[in-house]
Amino acid sequence: MTFLSLALAGALAWLLSTVAAGGAATLLVPVVGLLLGAQFAAPVISVASLVANPSRVWLFRSGIQWPVVAVMLPGTLPGAMLGAWALSRVAPQKLQLCVGLFLIAYATVGAMARGADLLQLRRRIWLLPAAFIAAFISGLAGASGPINSPALLSHGLDRERLVGTKAVNTLGMQLTKLSSYLALGLLTRDVLVHGLALGIGAAAGIVLARRHLLRINARRFRWYVLGAMAAAGLLMVLRSIGVAGVPPG
Repeated sequence: MTFLSLALAGALAWLLSTVAAGGAATLLVPVVGLLLGAQFAAPVISVASLVANPSRVWLFRSGIQWPVVAVMLPGTLPGAMLGAWALSRVAPQKLQLCVGLFLIAYATVGAMARGADLLQLRRRIWLLPAAFIAAFISGLAGASGPINSPALLSHGLDRERLVGTKAVNTLGMQLTKLSSYLALGLLTRDVLVHGLALGIGAAAGIVLARRHLLRINARRFRWYVLGAMAAAGLLMVLRSIGVAGVPPG
């Protein structure tokens, strides 16, 4: 029953996150925490992402912006390693609270600005620190929310280009996180099995989401992204104070 619950949760979370370009891990942290325990959330979701993301990369391969990936990965890989190392040494609730408040604030102001870009990060180099921060938070807390979406939106990426580019970057991040978890002794057989169940459902959700994503216009996509940021931010704030079904940290 646990495996079926994980597969269904993975399908729903990745369906929503594919349409909105992020937020699956944030939605799943409370679910995995309730089903398996809070300490398993980060490694199980990383395994699931590694299973699911190749399908997202393949389905949106025509939109991948490789020059953007080349700038982001040098920030993503060390950020993921540092976050995974910090997982066993730092209580992440304060960091989650700050990130959650940022996401809520950005989404609120973005809605008031009718979906217009709030960040003007036209220089590609700004994507490197954004990728580092997102990967560090993800490695430490299990999820960073769509925190790097504002930087990518301001750089002119939308729909297939944003989803495909983030998928490649996320794939590199999850490989790095899993290698770090393995070295730290956090990657057990149970984590792999449950992560596989979650990932199979996630891959199905990605396939279902693609058709809808290709039909919507850029403006609606931006509203989806803002909605995902607000929801992810709220969940992170609630979890940081122990109200989202999973104890803080």
